[in-house]
Amino acid sequence: MTPLAAIGGIVGFGVAGLDPFGALVVVPALAAGARRRIILLFFGTAWLATVLTGMVLGESVQHVAAWLRNLLLVPDPVRLTVQLVLAAGLGLWAAYRWAHRDDTKPEKTKRPKLAGPVGMSLMGTFWGVSALTDPSFYGVATISASMQSMLAVAAVFTGWFLISQAPLCLVMLTLAAGRDSRPVQRAVSFARRTARPAAYVMTALLAAGSIFLVVNGVAYLATGTYWPG
Repeated sequence: MTPLAAIGGIVGFGVAGLDPFGALVVVPALAAGARRRIILLFFGTAWLATVLTGMVLGESVQHVAAWLRNLLLVPDPVRLTVQLVLAAGLGLWAAYRWAHRDDTKPEKTKRPKLAGPVGMSLMGTFWGVSALTDPSFYGVATISASMQSMLAVAAVFTGWFLISQAPLCLVMLTLAAGRDSRPVQRAVSFARRTARPAAYVMTALLAAGSIFLVVNGVAYLATGTYWPG
């Protein structure tokens, strides 16, 4: 593969994997009082975890992709059990969130644990490893598999990360101007105004996921196949 073709592939897969959710993690953390270095820690661990995951994946990209596909083909009783356990977990989580929806105290200024260094590091690591769920990640892994230098492989995944996480990178560049800069303050203000509606949406999504898994399991018990088939 020529360098120009590789660059084109990285850009194409990066655009295909464009992900705004990294920015949606960072902005609420800022609104919760996270310091700039904590946000940088999240960004750094997410980048590092992405690159390391890609480097470990290496030439085994097709085997890993096949393994993930096979997860959907586990024996039906096992899949049914997993689905029902997940449904119960999501349902209980949704019920807990709904029962405690009015427990927030605006006057409380203590920073949540997830906005601390350990929490943000774990979230960043999870964010990087979750690239395994993105089809475009496997595309760029195919490009890296033809390269001999580990530095070149790291550069390939770094390029994909920066492009696919462009919204997060934009927030980081804005944050470089200072936490008190106007763009950052506007983003924080928006996050605070939409915190309650966003919490309701999150609860609704958890409940919907639980219901879907239950319906899917019932469909299997009634017809012998999962829905949708």
